[in-house]
Amino acid sequence: MFLTLYATGMRLGEMLGLQWNDLDFRRREMRLVRSLDDKTQEDGTPKSGHARTVDMADDLADVLKRLKVRRAEQALKYGWGEVPAWVFCDRERRPIRANRVRDVFARILKKAGLAGHFSPHCLRHTFACILLSEDGSLIQYVQQQLGHASITMTVDLYGKWLRPAHRAVNRLLVPASGSKRLNLTPSRERLDELEP
Repeated sequence: MFLTLYATGMRLGEMLGLQWNDLDFRRREMRLVRSLDDKTQEDGTPKSGHARTVDMADDLADVLKRLKVRRAEQALKYGWGEVPAWVFCDRERRPIRANRVRDVFARILKKAGLAGHFSPHCLRHTFACILLSEDGSLIQYVQQQLGHASITMTVDLYGKWLRPAHRAVNRLLVPASGSKRLNLTPSRERLDELEP
């Protein structure tokens, strides 16, 4: 669960709402069509109000494939009949509750000696911060993965992680690859035309 949150940037409710038919292992994509409400456990749409598709990292896809095999083994062991629809479920084949995820996360933090104020939602922020600090040109990609309604929202939240380009103005006058060198020195005649 935590790898899924970290490697996709999805919200906790979106992760808990994942069903196996939402995963496309061939295309390495996840379709986020529902989000489980924290209190009622009823499924609704993601926070943005509409479904979206997010990329699935190769390592995450491998882990989830192994989980699906484990679910098939559990189906036999517990007499479920078939693999539950929910990717992350309990022994009763129900989706795992958000409070349970938070409790496990808190225990992991404590065991690792980390501050207890972190939550599973912090993995969403970690996803965005790492990608943007590595390559600021990924801002639109991060916006789409997170499901933000506008790129402005993404920049407002994560703009501090964008590294400013040093002396980027110099890029304006560098010719494109294979083109002739720009001659920006004006001729004497051109200078004379510009003088009053």
